[in-house]
Amino acid sequence: MKFTLIQPLLAVATLALTHPLSAEEGAATQPVDIGAFGSDEPVERADQPLRGVLTFGPKDHVHSSQQHWEQFDWKIEAKRPGSYQVRLTYTLKHATLGVQVKLGEQRLKKMLTASGDPRRVYFGALTIEQAGKLDFSLYTPASGAGAGFTIQEMAFIPTTETGVVTPAEDGTVILEAKDAITWSETMRYEPKAEKNCLGFWTDPEDFAEWEFEVTKPGKYKVVVSHGCGGGNEGSTVAVKQGDQNLKFTVKDTGGFQKWTDAEVGEIEIKKPGVQRLVIDPENKTKSAVLDVQKIVLKPVS
Repeated sequence: MKFTLIQPLLAVATLALTHPLSAEEGAATQPVDIGAFGSDEPVERADQPLRGVLTFGPKDHVHSSQQHWEQFDWKIEAKRPGSYQVRLTYTLKHATLGVQVKLGEQRLKKMLTASGDPRRVYFGALTIEQAGKLDFSLYTPASGAGAGFTIQEMAFIPTTETGVVTPAEDGTVILEAKDAITWSETMRYEPKAEKNCLGFWTDPEDFAEWEFEVTKPGKYKVVVSHGCGGGNEGSTVAVKQGDQNLKFTVKDTGGFQKWTDAEVGEIEIKKPGVQRLVIDPENKTKSAVLDVQKIVLKPVS
């Protein structure tokens, strides 16, 4: 299953072009300490997708020493706009070290603790406003090198600005485009009022995911509000929740922003709590798959 950090989760030289790690691949990945017991670091999910994650390593930056600080600079080539969680993997030999990352006018700070093994920390979320070349920097005090600080990796991980979706009083869950995590390279949320959708879906490897809360377990009817035009109908799209997989064929709705509701079937959610739902094209018959305005989960009485 294609599939974020429990809390919604940026970057550059290398684009991760694959889907979540298989069990075999995950087992082969070098373990990384992401914080001690009781840490406020988010718990990184085992099936976190790689699609759209931007990573860059220590050989990708330019280092310079100033009078009062150390500076590490990267050139970012962003394929699409969006919100990203910033993750640093590092080692630090001595004590603690305050660091700051900067993208445009956006800044995030973090206090690092000593670790001889690679450790991952999350700074928070930044927004890439538009695709293109950007400057990204990390700063430490001048004592950074003396503290034995080394950068193993920086990563920008797709996230959502809105967090976990909560249900209405009657249990209906409305998953709007703005709430989605876009695990993608071209597909993105388009905020213009006349669109307000997931668009630019020209690569079937791109997919979207929502985190939502269920307070009333049971069966839910799944309705996808979508648009398609210009002779691009015919692609097969899957809606996945847990091990449940519903498929539908995209029809021409008269335009990419002319919304039609497709009732694609029912899913059953057996336990209350935070769930995940994915919409994932299985193929692309023409130049684009579809635009998605929202997915609605309606309780089945």
